[in-house]
Amino acid sequence: MSFLARFLPPWLCHYQRNWLSGDISAGVVVTLLLVPQALAYAMVAGLPPQTGLYASLAPLLIYALLGRSHAQSVGPMAVTSLLVAATLSKLVPQGGAEYAVLAVWLALLSGLMLLSLGLLRLGLVADFLSQPVLAGFISASALMIVLSQLGPLLGSKGGGATLPALLANLWAQRLSFHPGALLLGGSALLWLMWSRRSLAAVLRSVGLAPGAAQLVVRAAPVLALLAGMLAAANWGAASGLRLVGEVPAGLPPLGLAWLPWSRLPDLVLPAFFIALVNMVQSLSVAQILALPRRESIEPDRELIALGACNIGAALSGGFPVTGGLTRSVVNADAGAQTQLSSLISALLMTLIVLFATQALFFLPLAVLSATIVASVLAMIDFSLLRRAWACNRADALAFIATFAAVLLLGVDSGIMIGLLISLGSWIAKSGQPHIAELGRLSGSEHFRNVRHFSVETLPGTAFLRVDESLYFGNARHVEAALLAMTTPGIQRVVLVMSGVNRIDLSALLMLERLDDTLAARGVLLWLSDIKRPVSMVMDKAALNPRFAGRIFLSASQAWQSLSPQRDYQI
Repeated sequence: MSFLARFLPPWLCHYQRNWLSGDISAGVVVTLLLVPQALAYAMVAGLPPQTGLYASLAPLLIYALLGRSHAQSVGPMAVTSLLVAATLSKLVPQGGAEYAVLAVWLALLSGLMLLSLGLLRLGLVADFLSQPVLAGFISASALMIVLSQLGPLLGSKGGGATLPALLANLWAQRLSFHPGALLLGGSALLWLMWSRRSLAAVLRSVGLAPGAAQLVVRAAPVLALLAGMLAAANWGAASGLRLVGEVPAGLPPLGLAWLPWSRLPDLVLPAFFIALVNMVQSLSVAQILALPRRESIEPDRELIALGACNIGAALSGGFPVTGGLTRSVVNADAGAQTQLSSLISALLMTLIVLFATQALFFLPLAVLSATIVASVLAMIDFSLLRRAWACNRADALAFIATFAAVLLLGVDSGIMIGLLISLGSWIAKSGQPHIAELGRLSGSEHFRNVRHFSVETLPGTAFLRVDESLYFGNARHVEAALLAMTTPGIQRVVLVMSGVNRIDLSALLMLERLDDTLAARGVLLWLSDIKRPVSMVMDKAALNPRFAGRIFLSASQAWQSLSPQRDYQI
């Protein structure tokens, strides 16, 4: 490998000419989608529309150089934007200079956290949010986004970080609704919903190729924006219709706005939750894109790239960003083969910011709101709740609790409660592990639960299996449960440890106490199926000598040794 190749992204070192047309077409299509999304998600975040454009420039370029997913498109995302608004609206009023500064620092802090997690190979932090909790959070956040856009759709400001506040503000502003905004926004929303469901079929019926028809469907938001801008330019501005207005031309200055140190503690925890949501979102998108190509992702590498993208967004006056599922799927469907498509999008976005921002003046906010509503409605999904209710009520309750917390307490509180529910659920399940009494299937070496199978048992011997690793959180419960299962008439207990993958000092001390307590009752404790990592810990803690001669390789060996007579069936 040459010296230069070591510093180039892998896709550039092995680029093939036949990939170029797909990357160019994908770059153009994603740009058409990204412009309205960037403007709309900046509005969701409570920031000026140009901030969304700024937040799209550096991340596209940085991810192309550092990321590994061939079609991941990094930029503003709906749920992240809502988290920004929910966090900052509690600290300062929207629209001011300090609000924009705090948004920049949220991007910087979350970027530094993501970068640190990637460098320390701690991508497993993403697993702290269980799937039911994450699904409940995303569905509730999407519903909040939809409700937050009802105000602009109706021509008023709306506002509010919780469901009661949103509904109260809509009611208070009911007299300021604008009929023109409702007409334009409603028409745009109907068009977007219809195009998503039926436009591709109509285009295919008139002879358009399926791929081309799908691209036209993806461009439906752009057509809605153009129609709205044309209508507003002709009569909307004079009627008092709320428009995007003047969007400054030119690239944002590079640098970091000064933040008083007293403000920093207010941002650390929200930045962590934003980083956590962005991490889960980006890794999920990368995995979805990798599956059809039978590729694998490097989570820690993705975190490094995503962290650098957020730092880049902060230095260019943006706000937190992540991989967007819609844009990334569109990028892949449009033919993206490498991250060159993102470089092309970055170039086109730069040209738009430099020379085409005046064209955005007449863009109605109602139409932008319609594009937001249409894009996030699909995120409101209760299918996982139905599955959880059928197979695990605890997961279903976690979904419901997170969903309700987001609606009633706000997005930032909801994600915190969701995280606590995820961790609490894991602690509760691992803290009271399943313990089974085993017997042998006749004529075999296989052992099963005596409650569910017809099995043989040894007189005076109990085979007990713990189906969980042993640690400080469950040591006392396991000890009490094992003692309770050692009923009168039992002289020997075989603790089957096939389900124990890890053990700590608290659990080792528990085994010592258990051995002593059973011995005082005249019961001898034996161990079997100890895995090598557990055995090594026991050896270091000098526990193996205590059980010398009382450790079996398997439950079957224990059965053979403790059986009152030799078993010749096996």
